[in-house]
Amino acid sequence: MNVYLKNRNYRTLTNASLLNAIGNSLYNIVFIVYASTLSFNTLAISLASATIFIPSFFQPFIGHIADKTKNKFKWVIISRIGQVILFLSLARLILLEGTLSLFLILLLINVLGDCLGMFSGALQLPFIKLLVPEDDLVEAMGFQNGLNTLIQLIFQGVGALAIVKLNYNFSLFGLINSFTFLLAALVIITQYNVLSSLEKQLTTHSFPATSSFKKDFKETIQIFMSNPFLKMLISYAVLINLLFSSSEGLINISLLKREVLWFGNLPNTIALISISTSVGLLLGSLLTMDFFKHIKTNSIISLVLGNAFLLSISIVVIQSKLLLILLLFTFGYLLGKLNPRLSAYMISEVPEKKLGLTSGIFNVLVMAGTPLGQLIFLGSANLVNDVISWALFGFLGILFFFLAITTSKNVVDPITAK
Repeated sequence: MNVYLKNRNYRTLTNASLLNAIGNSLYNIVFIVYASTLSFNTLAISLASATIFIPSFFQPFIGHIADKTKNKFKWVIISRIGQVILFLSLARLILLEGTLSLFLILLLINVLGDCLGMFSGALQLPFIKLLVPEDDLVEAMGFQNGLNTLIQLIFQGVGALAIVKLNYNFSLFGLINSFTFLLAALVIITQYNVLSSLEKQLTTHSFPATSSFKKDFKETIQIFMSNPFLKMLISYAVLINLLFSSSEGLINISLLKREVLWFGNLPNTIALISISTSVGLLLGSLLTMDFFKHIKTNSIISLVLGNAFLLSISIVVIQSKLLLILLLFTFGYLLGKLNPRLSAYMISEVPEKKLGLTSGIFNVLVMAGTPLGQLIFLGSANLVNDVISWALFGFLGILFFFLAITTSKNVVDPITAK
């Protein structure tokens, strides 16, 4: 919070990012609602849900382009204006009859809008490194992550409520969404002269014009492999994602058969479970001066993996709804400690010219655990039963827990060592 209040230029970048997050949060939920109104609603909802993840797979390429881009702040504004134009087009097209071909075009617009948002975010990364002192990076990234989580919590609900109040006027909602992206561009424009002056400090760090994506990709992988701490973080991020990417779906399956875990009824329980993790993530990101500030990153990773084992026990053995909520909150809180540390460390250690590409590659590598986790846990729950899934979940959780304790001893934590 202190960095945000005292550092005007960082505050400008953060405000622009938050406005972009508002636009994304508002329309993601509304687009699902729109899909549900179509005659082919089952297919439409499935496609809409699946395409949310598509932009993430383009992150390395988007980051590479951002790293090579000159006049970065000019392109930040252009990308925001591009989002405005896309959603103005969506607002017009969505008035037409809801055919499958039209829906696919609207999905493409949504994906392109998310990609432009990622491009703008990657363009801003080198400037955050210049604007924020290294000692304040964890606090700055924690504050930004926390606000993004808060925005997702608030504006997904606002979007669902607003579309009802607007009598399902999806076109008007598209116009409102385009306005948020326009505001994001205007925020940058107000400080354009000051922020663009930082471009001179980055001139010597830009990629050569002949630099290929393949070559830079290999060099970035070498950065990961040559840094033991980064390599450890990536490995355990994949394992954590393997477990927890499917935990929400697995919990929902278990709730169908265990009314003892309900808080009144099933919808309320599902909502409370989702909120518990989000609130934990929010508080973990924002409370940067708590007990965990001096706890090693390796230890926090171990606690997250131990949490996975306890989660399986709470559902299958103890069957305590209060313990379930507590564990999900704890998981979110611990994750809120890990994410800002990782972001800050990458920004401080990786050269400015590779920040966008490095961030994109890291995110894709972490996502590698998602399909495998869903195949193992959701697959076994559907083919056999959820007890087998939770048994596998708990076994892998405790296995990864001991693995983290034994292997991380040989890796120095440069964050808490400072």
